[in-house]
Amino acid sequence: MMSRIDHFNLRSFDLNLLLAFDALMQERSVTRAAACLRIKQPAMSHALSTLRLLMDDELFVRVGYHMEPTLMARELHAPVRELLEASQRLLLSRRSFDPATDEHTFRIGISIQSESLLVSELFADLAVSAPRVKLLLSPTSRERAFDALDAEQIDLAIGYLPGGSGWHRRQMLFDLGVVCCYHPALLPFAAPLSLAQYQAGRHAMISAKDSLYGYLEDALEAAGVAINPVLAASNFLTLFATVARAPLLTTVPAIVARHYAPLFGLAISPLPFVFPSFPVELVWHARSHEDSAHRWLRQRLERSSQAIVPADMVRTPSA
Repeated sequence: MMSRIDHFNLRSFDLNLLLAFDALMQERSVTRAAACLRIKQPAMSHALSTLRLLMDDELFVRVGYHMEPTLMARELHAPVRELLEASQRLLLSRRSFDPATDEHTFRIGISIQSESLLVSELFADLAVSAPRVKLLLSPTSRERAFDALDAEQIDLAIGYLPGGSGWHRRQMLFDLGVVCCYHPALLPFAAPLSLAQYQAGRHAMISAKDSLYGYLEDALEAAGVAINPVLAASNFLTLFATVARAPLLTTVPAIVARHYAPLFGLAISPLPFVFPSFPVELVWHARSHEDSAHRWLRQRLERSSQAIVPADMVRTPSA
């Protein structure tokens, strides 16, 4: 069990005196110890006087042309040296993260939509630029992401994540909007679909929560559009495979549709109404903001998001 530190008493002790003590043990001379610390000799003499007063011991006695440590000084030397070396290691550990050589596991809470879009591009990049970096992904949602960040269960959260607190930092990755997909042989609609066709259809929705409307529930409500969801699944490929064999509509991110809809023979139609902004954001706790490894990963995620989003599909998020 870690012992309790008496911060009040410790703050009255000048920790620079430990540096002076170590220099005196090493140099056995006030003049040379002062030079070692790049201070004036009177300052070193004052430090020695203070140490003698605090420790109630001479600590160093003059023998000929050098200073000989007392028995107490010899006893103190090892723990003081250990403390200074530990402090030095702590300071050196703040070096910059080197992705080419450093080993690190990042824990990322990521929404289903974002995982399908980002992970393959990101890891293709990391396999080359950071061969010893590992990713531990877990599903998250706006209901769980902020608590997981606060509890240090994840390092980053990615997805549609409105809300949060003042200590949560965020960065916009992209806002693509969504489209509707269907099989033209099963639903012989001509794109673009009308609002009446969209509302009359049976819908397959992407969801990882206890709702048939899934992640689009709030957006559909805000747009004033009522639909009939009959299937909710947590995987886009499940939706596409189902819509390829059943007369259903599915509403998915445009970039996902561009990648996968042609593989299943699906048609793509813009939505017949104005869809609210649906930004994908990167969110992290303020405690990690200046960490070099964390900052590096955020930069790689931004780069990966730019690589997967064609310029003609990016839209400016609405206010």
